[in-house]
Amino acid sequence: MDENTKVTPQFMLDRLRSGEPLLPPLVIRHASFESERAGDVLLEVAFNGAADTERFTVECKIRYTKDDFRQATQQAANNAKQRGGNPLIFLPYLSPDRLAELESMAVSGIDLCGNGIVYVPNRFCVVRTGQPNRYPDSRPVANPFRGRSGLVARMLIEKPNWQTLSELTEAIAKHAQLKGPSLSQVSKTISAYAEELLLIKEGNTIRLADPIRMLDQLGKNWRVNPSGRNRFYRSSKGPLKLSGLSNSTRLAWALTGESSVTRYYTIAQGGPLRVAVSDLKLAESLLSLMPESVPSFADIVLIETQDDAAFFANQQDEDGVRYASRIQTWLELNAGDARQRETAKDLYQSIIKATKA
Repeated sequence: MDENTKVTPQFMLDRLRSGEPLLPPLVIRHASFESERAGDVLLEVAFNGAADTERFTVECKIRYTKDDFRQATQQAANNAKQRGGNPLIFLPYLSPDRLAELESMAVSGIDLCGNGIVYVPNRFCVVRTGQPNRYPDSRPVANPFRGRSGLVARMLIEKPNWQTLSELTEAIAKHAQLKGPSLSQVSKTISAYAEELLLIKEGNTIRLADPIRMLDQLGKNWRVNPSGRNRFYRSSKGPLKLSGLSNSTRLAWALTGESSVTRYYTIAQGGPLRVAVSDLKLAESLLSLMPESVPSFADIVLIETQDDAAFFANQQDEDGVRYASRIQTWLELNAGDARQRETAKDLYQSIIKATKA
């Protein structure tokens, strides 16, 4: 099974054929398709090599959002009452939390990844879990490692343990210069991470379980956010003082990761300072600058962007200069030239080390 495979009803129905494993050691002995609807599939299932079979009515969904899960379980139960047999749902992915819900409802369920619970009262219960989601396109958040959802991952790497979802959401908002994700967005993102086995939810508490894979996923999914205008300047009044940018509460700003690397790593740095700003005209009005038509002569480049990540968890020095976070700096360098990628390796190790401290 390939994570790039598009999940369609027919793709899932093809999985429910005679002779196919349902959930090892259970095997499908006979499958009856009365129509193209997955809810019209009847299965005869038995242990491998056994003669006795059990009948299941199947309800299938090609996505696994909370609503899809709820609708599938309700329809499966209705199908079983109307047609006899045991209710079974079939989704692209079932997280450990979803399997626990199925167990509490006495409803069976399988997924495309090898997880499932098959339960027949007073006869048997087969459970398999721990397989990661191989079909991320079906997750409730389109991509939980980009955009505002990606800020949740960054906050978890910075601090792996949280007592409540609200506490986590408030911390993200506190570290964001632009608008952070809503409580609902954070909740959906946390569910997506839990389904990927990246974190553990116990009651209200949230604990990052795999910081290395979380960071790797951020790196794998990171893309340079398209910027708006960018302009080159020279300072018109002596040494450049960026702290003046903080004189407006309406402006979000910080050095880019490329210009922040000396904050975290000893390396020779040349060229103009690259500064991300949320409003180019406002930033210009707060600094004494002269436009420079030759980039190599410039002291500073102002880059207009609405990328939340550029203004998230910025570090600030005694002069009021805001630096890109260590994670943002690593992401930018990791996508750069050979020399930058070599530096990124050391930053990667320092980030992972900090999560274990």
